[in-house]
Amino acid sequence: MVYKTQGLVIKKRDLKDADRLLTIYTKDFGKILVKAKAVKKSSAKLKGHLELFVLSHLMIAQGKNLDVVTSAETIDNFSVMRHNLSSIGTAYYFSELIDKLVAAPEKDKRIWQLIKGSFKELNKKEPKIDSVTEAFEKKILQYLGYDLKGKNQQPLNFIRHELGEKINAKKFF
Repeated sequence: MVYKTQGLVIKKRDLKDADRLLTIYTKDFGKILVKAKAVKKSSAKLKGHLELFVLSHLMIAQGKNLDVVTSAETIDNFSVMRHNLSSIGTAYYFSELIDKLVAAPEKDKRIWQLIKGSFKELNKKEPKIDSVTEAFEKKILQYLGYDLKGKNQQPLNFIRHELGEKINAKKFF
C-alpha cells in the first residue's frame, strides 16, 4: 500500500551505504520514521527533496519493518532561513523539541500548523526569533496537554524537567 502526505524532515540519520533514516512530521500521520533508499548517492532523484527542514509532498510505501519514501516533491525549502544562523539554529531547536516531545504516530492538525507557521516565520528576512521561539514552546506544550498556567516556570525549564535531559540544539542561541 502507498500513501500520500505532506511532511517536513526534522531529523536524518545515515543507514547503510546510501540509505537514510528520516524522521518526518506529516500533515496526515503526525511524526513518522521512514527509510529513504539510495538518497545519499549523488545521482539520487529524491536527494534535495528529503533534506532537513524541507517541506515536501511525499509518497510512501508500507514496508515490512520501515515504510519507504518512493517519491518526493519540494513545496518549500525555506531558502531564506538557511542563510541566517539564528533561524537555522532555531529550526534545529524546534525539530529537537518535536522529536523528543511528540509521540509517533499521533496526527495533530494544530501541531502541523504550528510547525509550518513557525518555519514560515523563520524564513523571513528579519525574523523575530525570540517571539517565534516563545510562541512555539508555549503552544507545543499546550497542544501536548501540559499546563504551565499558574506555574512560575519557563517553558524550556519545564521541558528539560519533563524529559529529564538537555535540549542540545538550544546551544545555538
